[in-house]
Amino acid sequence: MLYSAGPVAKAVVFILFIFSIVSWTIILYKWNQYRKAEKEGEKFIKTAKNADSFKKLISTYRENPDNIFYRLMLASYKELTSIQKDNPGIRPEVIQHVDNALKITLSEETERLERRLPFLATTANVAPFIGLFGTVWGIMDSFREIGLRGTTSLSVVAPGISEALIATAIGLATAIPAVLAYNYFIGRLKRISSKMENASMYILNLLEK
Repeated sequence: MLYSAGPVAKAVVFILFIFSIVSWTIILYKWNQYRKAEKEGEKFIKTAKNADSFKKLISTYRENPDNIFYRLMLASYKELTSIQKDNPGIRPEVIQHVDNALKITLSEETERLERRLPFLATTANVAPFIGLFGTVWGIMDSFREIGLRGTTSLSVVAPGISEALIATAIGLATAIPAVLAYNYFIGRLKRISSKMENASMYILNLLEK
């Protein structure tokens, strides 16, 4: 059906195919990224619970620049050491500076985790309309053939209708996985953000101790 379809139908299918390939690439990438982040969050919180002090947390937690929770701890450590160079000791204003550094880092990490998710939302919204365009064009083509040949036989109507139906089907097949994945990842992102906020509170509590 695709081989015998017109150039417009082929263009519609090609566009939807590109959307689908990019969407599935993002889905697989995000699934792996979020799986690692949740696993790292559970490990960090467990380590923070068992740590008696911030120094012990720093010494026991394994260095891993790709770890979101390690970057949170590193941001607090850098802020703390930069302040303590001139004024040693832990004071309320020091805790506030570290808290601000953690909030900035948390915001940056959340933004990083959200990257590419809008494309899934765009695919979910746009793909059905692209498919609908192919559907309308196929129906228009069917009516044009009826007008040119002066007959409504199945051999005249069927090719245009098949183009219309296949465009709709591919549009839905592209949009449905994208919208399901987007909603699923938004839920997982909320859980990861909650873990990052909890990790920040553990770091601050250890500093206050």
